[in-house]
Amino acid sequence: MRAIVVKMMSSAVRPRRHENLCRASIRAFMARPSPPSIPPGTLMGGKYALGRKLGAGGMGAVFEATDDKGNAFAVKTLLVGKGAKEVAAETRARFDREIATTERLRHRNVLSLVDHGVDESTGAPYLVMPRMRGGDLASVLERVSILEPSVAVPLVLQAARGVGKGHSEGIVHRDLKPSNLFLEDEGGVVVVKVSDFGLAKVQDAGIDSLTSSGALLGTPHYMSPEQAENAKRVDARTDVFSLGMVLYHALTGAPAFTRSGSFMAFLVGQSSVPPVQTAAPWVAPDLARVVHAALLRSPDARWPNVGEFELALTMASGFEMANAPIYRAALAPISQSTRSQVLPKASLPAHWQDLLRR
Repeated sequence: MRAIVVKMMSSAVRPRRHENLCRASIRAFMARPSPPSIPPGTLMGGKYALGRKLGAGGMGAVFEATDDKGNAFAVKTLLVGKGAKEVAAETRARFDREIATTERLRHRNVLSLVDHGVDESTGAPYLVMPRMRGGDLASVLERVSILEPSVAVPLVLQAARGVGKGHSEGIVHRDLKPSNLFLEDEGGVVVVKVSDFGLAKVQDAGIDSLTSSGALLGTPHYMSPEQAENAKRVDARTDVFSLGMVLYHALTGAPAFTRSGSFMAFLVGQSSVPPVQTAAPWVAPDLARVVHAALLRSPDARWPNVGEFELALTMASGFEMANAPIYRAALAPISQSTRSQVLPKASLPAHWQDLLRR
């Protein structure tokens, strides 16, 4: 992961040169080059025959794979080009972090680790995960744009339970976004699996020295303001913000800030998160208030932990909706009958405790 330094200014009035620098930094972050590849057919670790590539990112690629018994897996490999020793060292350290972090977490809503090692023929480290049916939330949102609230809320609640397990182990994810939420199909029922802990902050392991002060780590569309300012100093409340933004996206069809300029204006206090009901007037006011309490700029004003956010979502949507099974067929575009609803406007909170004063 390439670190990009974003200098923050407390003044509401910023010089044009600084504004252009911030925008250019985020554009550069979003345009990172794809890593090199390992050809299909490679026998990874002497045990896993790689098949077609399932996806690729800044740290590596994921392949279908089978073992000598025909069992199906997904193998993630670390791929770093030649002549980039510093990047290779940092990326390898993050990959090792992902392995160590995932090994610690055993939860229904966290993607499990089956095996890991280093391939002797290529020198590439790898980790092995179950080969699951389904796809990530990003691909679903790309296809349907907007989900029914009765689907979006339980999906995020499942993710919150997996993230909460990480927090109980001192692990802050720091890169929660739709593409890191895998929707496993278990006989037609969807189970959310939180994945990709490569940017996680492990609070009790003393390994956060990888994070330079002021480095932009994460994905700007879903990143909390404090993480954009200094990823090294964040706590679990940064994940609360990211989960809130994932829910905002699922309810409205897009994250709140899709342009670097609007994101930077939010960071320096020149704007707030646009009301979720402006883009989605069918969202119930109680739900809108809970979402916005997760997206407050100050972490001290935001839900103090994932458990409180989970409880508030459950209360706003009702126990039955919050805990209802999500069927694969429900991952469909929002209905016209829901779209036609215009519900009362919510009075948005300035602090999460405002929701206790009703």
